Amino acid sequence: MLKFGGIFLSIQGYYRFPTIHENQVVFVAEDDLWTVEVSGGIARRLTSNLGEVSHPLISPDGKYLAFTGREEGPTEVFVMPTLGGPSKRLTYLGTHNTVVNWKPDNQTIIFVSNAKLPFTRSFQLFEINQNGGISQPMPYGSARNISYGRDGGIVLGRFTADPARWKRYRGGTTGVIWIDPEHTGEFQKLINLDGNLASPMWVENRIFFLSDHQGIGNLYSCLPDGEDLQRHTSHQEFYARYASTDGNRIVYHVGADLYVYDPRDNKDQLIAIDFRTPQIQRNRKFVDTARYFEDYDLGPQNTSVLIVSRGKSFAMGNWEGAVTQHGEPDGVRYRLTRWLKDGHRLVCISDENGEEFLEIRYANEQKPPEKLGGLDIGRPVSLDVSPKDDLVVLTNHRFELVLIDLESKKMTLLDRSNYERVNGVSWSPDGRWIAYSLACTQQTSSIKICQIDSGKTHQVTEPILRDINPSFDPEGKFLYFLSYRDFSPVYDNLHFDLGFPRGMRPFLITLQADQRSPFIAEPKPLVEPEENKEEDSCKEDENVDQMVEQHNGQEQKEKEDDQLVQIDLEGIMDRVVAFPVSEGRYGQIAGIKNKV
Repeated sequence: MLKFGGIFLSIQGYYRFPTIHENQVVFVAEDDLWTVEVSGGIARRLTSNLGEVSHPLISPDGKYLAFTGREEGPTEVFVMPTLGGPSKRLTYLGTHNTVVNWKPDNQTIIFVSNAKLPFTRSFQLFEINQNGGISQPMPYGSARNISYGRDGGIVLGRFTADPARWKRYRGGTTGVIWIDPEHTGEFQKLINLDGNLASPMWVENRIFFLSDHQGIGNLYSCLPDGEDLQRHTSHQEFYARYASTDGNRIVYHVGADLYVYDPRDNKDQLIAIDFRTPQIQRNRKFVDTARYFEDYDLGPQNTSVLIVSRGKSFAMGNWEGAVTQHGEPDGVRYRLTRWLKDGHRLVCISDENGEEFLEIRYANEQKPPEKLGGLDIGRPVSLDVSPKDDLVVLTNHRFELVLIDLESKKMTLLDRSNYERVNGVSWSPDGRWIAYSLACTQQTSSIKICQIDSGKTHQVTEPILRDINPSFDPEGKFLYFLSYRDFSPVYDNLHFDLGFPRGMRPFLITLQADQRSPFIAEPKPLVEPEENKEEDSCKEDENVDQMVEQHNGQEQKEKEDDQLVQIDLEGIMDRVVAFPVSEGRYGQIAGIKNKV
């Protein structure tokens, strides 16, 4: 709720890319342009475009509004009257273009573009007349921002993208500000700060900019010689972003709100916006499920399927029956929905309380769901259910492999990588082992297995490059996986270089030391001996009933007694066998009985 003039406003938007001229502020919400007074009040919509709109900039005289639009596909430069009216497209470069400023002459729009540059992330400044024409590059080389002083000085921002997109980034492309205070063509670095700088603005006799060198992006300023650094805002929760000025005051957005800073008072103030919108994007609509398809899971008996689409979970029979939605109809996002072993319950990830947690739901919806709150599961990436017990294993954004007992509601950390997310998890048929791919370095990963009862982990492949996506054989004889370990280089057709366009092949590991490789043929005689044929013929007539009875009894016994998977760990790395198939680009491998 937002309080304005003693009234609580129930509708609030997400406001971005503000620009200011005197008492008028223009900003972006719902991918359109809106205007409001600096003192706040009811916002008025300026555009109702089909494409996305961003980065508006009001001209110095306040008459025109330049902005970046995607009305006809690519991001191009448009201009329109500030008070509203038809817009006009100015550029036709077909590249990434963003409006950054106006020249003081009120006629020339400055934008950055990667047009005619060899790299998509390289940008330089261009200028174009507001009436149209051919855009021309400006003689400043690589730059993302530009601002003018009243005496002709110029301040440039290089690599000055939005710091909030990569918080506390300190790499080689951190934002740097350069200044030419006398407009002589000689630039020098403005200031050295251990942070990411953005949005340089020349206001009166100071250079204002955004920086996160103290942890959170805030507004700072210094003199043109880099001295007298001052901090002007104290936002602690969200970064200050996309600051803009009319030469007197500065506007920027923090979180979903707009703020205005007045250098004369050295105070920032929230702009209280009464945002009255029909919220068209939140209206109910009927969509194609396949277009928003996220995930699926087959039932334990393979007679039903769970589907996650657009954050909602649905269950249905494979061929008949109605479709049932599980969970709240609106307002909650569900992910990674899986059947449990009994086929009567399902487990999923829910964000009902704002933070994601595990939830157990009943397929018949006769009982309330069980919420496993209080478990620090992070942001789950994958979720796999044990075929025998009420256990799930998940991987998360912290590169962790986590086991959760749904009965005791306890969590156990099984393994963790220091480099990448755990890639692929597979349960053994008896539910006593799990196999997964764990990054050993930034360039290599290997297959590991973990014994659930003891929690001990064992590495089963020697990392050459990347071993991924393990899968147990249903009979517990083999462990299949995909591996990047084939080195068959080919010459490039354009450059004098070698490449590895495929380099991938399926492999298997024999889990028992005495298990013969399935790819080694057993030698057989050319002609079967006659005595074997006669002996078999006699026994066939006499014992046929007994053989059938024994066979049926054995099958029944195998069904009744769960076969435990035996894994001989000694020498297991030496039992890796490549499939006799050509190298290629494989995506997934799965085992079925006597087949892959």
